[in-house]
Amino acid sequence: MNRRIRLRIGALGGGGLMALASCADTAARVDVDSPIIEFVEEAPGELVAVDRLPQTVLAGLRLSEIDADSWRGALGVFSGPVPGPDDLTPPMLGTYEVEADRLVFRGRFPFVRGLQHGVRLDLEVLGRLSGRDAGSGIVTHEFTPPETEPGPATRVTAVYPTSGRVPMNLLKLYIHLSAPMRFGEAYANIRLVDENGDVVPDAYLEMPQELWDPERTRLTLFFDPGRIKREVDPNLQLGLPLQAGHSFRVVIDPGWRDARGQPLAEGFEKVLTVVEPDRTMPRAEDWQVEAPGVRSVAPVQLAFNEPMDHALAERMLVVLDANGAPVLGTVQVGGEERSWSFTPERPWQAGRYVIDVHPDIEDLAGNNLAHLFDVARGEDVRVETEDARARIPFVVGS
Repeated sequence: MNRRIRLRIGALGGGGLMALASCADTAARVDVDSPIIEFVEEAPGELVAVDRLPQTVLAGLRLSEIDADSWRGALGVFSGPVPGPDDLTPPMLGTYEVEADRLVFRGRFPFVRGLQHGVRLDLEVLGRLSGRDAGSGIVTHEFTPPETEPGPATRVTAVYPTSGRVPMNLLKLYIHLSAPMRFGEAYANIRLVDENGDVVPDAYLEMPQELWDPERTRLTLFFDPGRIKREVDPNLQLGLPLQAGHSFRVVIDPGWRDARGQPLAEGFEKVLTVVEPDRTMPRAEDWQVEAPGVRSVAPVQLAFNEPMDHALAERMLVVLDANGAPVLGTVQVGGEERSWSFTPERPWQAGRYVIDVHPDIEDLAGNNLAHLFDVARGEDVRVETEDARARIPFVVGS
């Protein structure tokens, strides 16, 4: 049986609305014309739905081309209580659809178990989007997805780059965890500490929406680009967060909570030994390829001449056959992100292949094949995107 948290809406004087929330395994009795907001757990996932909207409104929404910002203005779902009028907390990212007789929101990230969530429904905006009369007023509602059974404690499994030596203008870190994490708590639980044990202030770029992968097990953490780029105010006032010739520690607190509300099994630290900044573009022609044997499933291997961005290296290189068709297989990024390999699903056939390298692949400082991340005034080093695309040939068999 689907577990639902339902909202009954009744009219107040002056066109206002009153929301009465109840949590039950079966639907509550409601007035025929009253919309119902509900949190629903059903295959293939969980969602927030608005039922009992007028059919004319649903029909209008189906026919309208509505952008994401407009949808969020009509139906905002929040990882926390509904913000007040002066609170600029953005709604959750996700998709909106009209399904049968209801309007549905599916979050890009899972709803956090045990955390109170808020919903804000603006009937006037909904009416404008549909071109129909949806009524008037704003409805707010809060619900808390039930806790799941406790499992193994969540751990930090890796922090990229894995190399201990990083350039002074290191752009970002990737923090991998063994289970989904709670949204909105990352920045309070990750610190950059210098050799004296002092926290480096304003080291990271704190985004209103933390940068998680869809499973919420990988966090992308940017060092403040304003401090990295030369000749901009944060850089001139504060300097780079990392300094060459010194060591720093990325400290992850054990109190960081996962999606179940449980703290990490233990804290985590990574030492960064900082070297001079990297202000040169990667050159694919400097990479070395090693071809596999014919009729084998051995990997084709590529050696970089510097560490590369781990996440981008996993998806920015594609093996193509002589006809330009992608070869199916598995990618692995090697130690310290200095190598890349591709293992095919089927044995290699004799012939010519290329490794197609997208120009957006980056080194640790955010430099890609098309341009530098940090460009000094009057130093515009840039290549057209298609001209920057690299194709590294290799031959299987002879």
